[in-house]
Amino acid sequence: MKNKFMILLLCASFMMPSTVSADILDYEGTINAYKQDNKTAQIFEIDNGSGKSVTAVAKTDTVSVSAKAAYIRSNPGKNGKKLKKVYLGTKVERVAVCDNGWSKVTYEKEGKDGTEKVIGYIPTKQINDSDQVTEAKGTYVALKDSDILDYPGKKDGEVVGEVLQDDEVKRLVTVNEIWSQIYYTKENGKRGIGYIPTSVIEDTASVKQRAKETKIAKVDGEEAGVIHKSKGNGVFAEAVDGVTASRDQAVDGVKVGTPIAVSSDATLKPLGTFKITHYCPCSICCGPWANGITSTGVTATTNRTIAVDPSQIPYGSKVVINGQVYVAEDCGGAIKKNCIDIYVATHQEGEDKGVYYTDVYLLQE
Repeated sequence: MKNKFMILLLCASFMMPSTVSADILDYEGTINAYKQDNKTAQIFEIDNGSGKSVTAVAKTDTVSVSAKAAYIRSNPGKNGKKLKKVYLGTKVERVAVCDNGWSKVTYEKEGKDGTEKVIGYIPTKQINDSDQVTEAKGTYVALKDSDILDYPGKKDGEVVGEVLQDDEVKRLVTVNEIWSQIYYTKENGKRGIGYIPTSVIEDTASVKQRAKETKIAKVDGEEAGVIHKSKGNGVFAEAVDGVTASRDQAVDGVKVGTPIAVSSDATLKPLGTFKITHYCPCSICCGPWANGITSTGVTATTNRTIAVDPSQIPYGSKVVINGQVYVAEDCGGAIKKNCIDIYVATHQEGEDKGVYYTDVYLLQE
């Protein structure tokens, strides 16, 4: 979640680096749903690709991929053969849920060579039944410079490119209306797909109309109009540009913790100087499917939860930052070495606290 936008705030999704999971019925949830509806569940056994049998229950719903990318495999397990690589927003039909964390899906797409159909399995945590990806094709103009991320969320999204003011971009879809999926050119010259905030682009028709009105104004001897930045359409769109609600405004679902100061006789191990950023539970920070659950499975809590690079600071570690004790409970695709993201209640609070560098210590107990 570190880039030029990060001068404001590095927000995080509370999940694994490449996947933002969300509330979707798993095996147990599906079984309970059948019981509540007084219906009989159709249950069957499937080989997971390693010679072991897993139990599956029939479940029919339309879902979409909520990971950067995922593989549909021949069996419900990592040893299953890769059949198809699908990307964020791809819609598939789910037909069953396995008790080992996988779902059986059907992928179908019309192409120049006919209909492509793939039936296989995908991790349940990489799909979601909330339709937040909407097709929105068109040509747009960048209203200002913007980094391109490989995922629509500042914590998990890593910088893969950049658009400059007045650049034309081809948009494919919007994610929760907050992010726009666009084409960009990779360093190797090939075309890639990335994400920029919807608030930093405007459709070419509007730009041309604005330019026409400005020209007319100049001819009439009046002061030409000024092109103002777009505000976007999503509930968190203005947060991209630092326009947010007051820090005193309540945020539903935020678990608030009590600050804990390190004791004077504590044994501390210096970890070095770290870049400190902050994230909150908004769509800009956490991605469209954030549910408040950290990568370790606990609920993110202010004054406690921090996102770390677990290869550097193991989960569960107690870390001291400016005299306060935090717990390493989260991670993110953009949280790299010597970088810590502190969870806060609101976007404005994160912006106010900003980005800074300080010495960090490991609390030894």
